[in-house]
Amino acid sequence: MKPKISVMITCCNAEKTLSAACESVQWAEEIIIVDSGSTDQTAQIAKTYATKYIVEPWRGYTGQKKFGAEHASNDWVLILDSDEIVNARLAQNIQSLTDDHLAKHDLFWIKRKNFVFLKHVRAWDPDWQSRLIHKDRVIWLEHALHEGRKAKSSEREGKLGGHLLHKPVGPVDFMDYFGGDRMDKRLLPVAREMYQRGKRCHCWDLLLRPALAFLKFYFIKGGLFSGSFGLLMAQKASVSTQLKYAALWYVQKIEEKS
Repeated sequence: MKPKISVMITCCNAEKTLSAACESVQWAEEIIIVDSGSTDQTAQIAKTYATKYIVEPWRGYTGQKKFGAEHASNDWVLILDSDEIVNARLAQNIQSLTDDHLAKHDLFWIKRKNFVFLKHVRAWDPDWQSRLIHKDRVIWLEHALHEGRKAKSSEREGKLGGHLLHKPVGPVDFMDYFGGDRMDKRLLPVAREMYQRGKRCHCWDLLLRPALAFLKFYFIKGGLFSGSFGLLMAQKASVSTQLKYAALWYVQKIEEKS
């Protein structure tokens, strides 16, 4: 007997990717789509797939997904973004889970393959995500840039084969590489979170960390085997690291004066 799984998808202005996400989970017993205020054709697309379509103002990365999971009819919920696809192997592994297997777990980790310009960023592998959860048996974690979950005991966490595919379809958008306004809005919240955790920015952080990030993603993680694309991704990692620590330096100076 197949497990009863609800799929919960969060979205906003996702008309170019939502159909692919929904098509990849047609095997699920229930699809819940939580829309944080789309102004394109997302609502019309969502209503053709969703068991439940809910419009809810943005609550933050953790709050929005927790809100959606709470509306699931089933205990087990697979959490997706509207630009993610469940590949065939992952779908098969989820459907193969037994009641006995589920009873021993509260959460399953799934590897995600990330795409930029519709190309797989191998240097970012493996990107483990805690996405298949028992909605009443996990602890939700707050982060500035993303959501997270964990089981009350690591012994009740498992791993599944197969992948989530992140941004494998849709428009080729330079903002996926550059970030622009999206990055600007995220830098200070991330820096404040780092500061609250006790992180501090020193001269050597600004000097060495960007270079070390480049070396890691280009040489150690194998970006050099992806040609100019791999070089771009390593440079992106370096610039992102430099901006993150520059923002931390700024927050640190503000806090020291207050």
